[in-house]
Amino acid sequence: MKIASSGIGGPDTHSQPGTPPEKTKAEILDTVEKNARQAQLQDDLCARSTMEGLKSCLDFIPEEMVSACLSLAGGAGASSGSCGAYCAGLLAVGLKFNPTVAQERADHSLRLKGKKKFIAFRDAFLKEFGTTLCPELHKRLFGRSFVFTDEAQGAEFFAVADHAEKCAEIVGKAARMTAEILLAAED
Repeated sequence: MKIASSGIGGPDTHSQPGTPPEKTKAEILDTVEKNARQAQLQDDLCARSTMEGLKSCLDFIPEEMVSACLSLAGGAGASSGSCGAYCAGLLAVGLKFNPTVAQERADHSLRLKGKKKFIAFRDAFLKEFGTTLCPELHKRLFGRSFVFTDEAQGAEFFAVADHAEKCAEIVGKAARMTAEILLAAED
């Protein structure tokens, strides 16, 4: 997996001029988390911010994937379903570890690698947050859930003064968890 040089600084350990410096796994994880949080605070789009944080350090994620994640914000399409940060993490894990359709149809056992990885992500997310559902996360963060299919409740949510900061904590942690799984294959 190629590591992106954007958003990561530090001493250059390569002898070739212009080559991005090697980063430790810890530095990559810190940068992914920081960039995801910053994107959430700036844009207030949980799924896209998660993927943007991942892309800042992981070159295999295409820009189109970041853009597509906009549709997952607000509990998967503003439907108050699964957390957008969780959904974005699943997409990144799938992009890295799932076989192509042709590969999987030729050998069904290939789907197990991706499944093990997405189950590991799901379990880490559940361990950290207790749920993968946006409304349940809202209850834990704000004392109540918000249903985004109801315009009035959506407006109430966006009026909560610290909603972006609290969601940014989840986004940053979800991006970090995802990166840990994506980088584990590199160990």
